[in-house]
Amino acid sequence: MARILIVDKSFAVGGIQTSLINMVKEMKDKHEIDVLMFHNGGILKNRFPDGVKIIEPSFLMRLHGMNASEAKKKGFFTYVMRMLTGVFDRLFTNRFSIWFALLFQKMLKGYDVAIAFHQEDAPRATVSGFYRFVSKKTDAPIKIGWIHYVPGAVSFDDRKNIKYMKKMDKLVCVSKSLAVEFAKKHESLSDKVEYCYNFIPYDKIKEKSEEPQSVPFLSNKFVCFSACRLSEEKALVRGINAMASAFKKYEDLVWYIAGEGVERENIERVINESGLGSQIVLIGHQANPYSYMRNADLVINVSYHEAAPMVFLESKAVGTPVFATRTVSALELIGEEYADFICENSESGIREAFDRLIDNRDRVENAKKQLKKLCNTNAESLKKIDEMIGR
Repeated sequence: MARILIVDKSFAVGGIQTSLINMVKEMKDKHEIDVLMFHNGGILKNRFPDGVKIIEPSFLMRLHGMNASEAKKKGFFTYVMRMLTGVFDRLFTNRFSIWFALLFQKMLKGYDVAIAFHQEDAPRATVSGFYRFVSKKTDAPIKIGWIHYVPGAVSFDDRKNIKYMKKMDKLVCVSKSLAVEFAKKHESLSDKVEYCYNFIPYDKIKEKSEEPQSVPFLSNKFVCFSACRLSEEKALVRGINAMASAFKKYEDLVWYIAGEGVERENIERVINESGLGSQIVLIGHQANPYSYMRNADLVINVSYHEAAPMVFLESKAVGTPVFATRTVSALELIGEEYADFICENSESGIREAFDRLIDNRDRVENAKKQLKKLCNTNAESLKKIDEMIGR
């Protein structure tokens, strides 16, 4: 049994936080795990397993785990300090504010392994500092940084963050394809790169997929479903424009989109302008998306870029095929036998592949039958963790 410290930002809704919760649930009976959250709040906290100690850092470090609205709930002083820190970071980068905050943070000793589960953000972002915390404020002999992003695609991949990555003993990417891409992009770090798939609570997903939906699907329809943030990188506007012709061709084709985000108003506008308001329906955040996934004919993911989205494996768990744009891990996680469900990452690529698939619905039905026969486990990921920590 190893004593492990895992450092993350908060319990806010997000794929990284969900992945952490799943991992801790799988590992907590095998290892002694403490989790340090920069901000000990967020709606996912009620999903965190019992028996795992949650630690909070010093006050100044806590500011680097919360956004302005979360700070406001903590009181006037915290709000003012968070706002001042944010302004300073935007003007001068977060290098000084995090260095200063770490001066008031005590050293955490006695751990065999320390994991920065959230990557460093852009130098001018306030919510950051996870690698720096692990490297400077733990004495664990094994220090690991997790990589949840596509190199070169987002602000995390800044050259100033490379020096923090070099302080880690291992850098763990969430798929094999991502590890190859990361090592190619950062040759100076290639000897540290490993991979470990996200942990998926397969049994729990199957159980929850049997629960009733709060928004029932229409009968006698071919149902597509997406669950994601309504944000620009998810490319839903592009997807709607690309697939509009298929929806106009087939009146029984519907697409339910679960989630909220800054792009909602824009997405609604595009749906209305396309005249597809009865076929493409935004249903808001759904606490349990798995019943929707199970009862859909097809799960759709048309993002510009993805590292290793859990929806690929979650959809497998409930036996529903995924139609997705070609991103770094799509073929690996969806499976080469379903390569025709993966399209070129462009509007024309989406249009051509989706039209072809919808014109051949027997292919979708056969894929559903095959996926329902799969036996999915986290055994490979558990083995990877033990190998990395020497257990």
